[in-house]
This record gives sequence, C-alpha cells and structure tokens, in this order.
Amino acid sequence: MPPLGVDVFNGSPQGLVLGEAEFATDEEAQSFIPPPECVAVVTNDIRFTGGCLVEASRKVMLGWLTEYGLHPK
Repeated sequence: MPPLGVDVFNGSPQGLVLGEAEFATDEEAQSFIPPPECVAVVTNDIRFTGGCLVEASRKVMLGWLTEYGLHPK
C-alpha cells in the first residue's frame, strides 16, 4: 500500500494495523492524503511506538483507541 509500510499485529495487540509512511521532503509529507482505510492518524502519539505497544495490555490499548473515537471489540 505505497507509500505506507503496514504492520499487522498478532498476540497482545491482535487486530491492530498500523501504516507508516516516510517522505523525502516536508512538502511530500504535507501533501500526503491517507487512504480511506485509515481511521486515525497517530503520528504524534508516542503511545503507538513499538516500545509502548509491546508493554501495553489490550485493555490499555482499547482505551487509547477510544480516545480517537474508535470502539474496537
């Protein structure tokens, strides 16, 4: 799904799918339009970095997602 690298999680964060995009310039980043399948942008949320995700329980992650208006089961 260029320019996104997509991570699909199994185990504790099962069902979580993150897309990560990298750009060569600020202009490229600013003009990027996420695909319609993207439901939240967590770019500036350090809770969605690898280290935090590894340590977070499913209950905690569900709480984070609720803050974005998402209500996964």
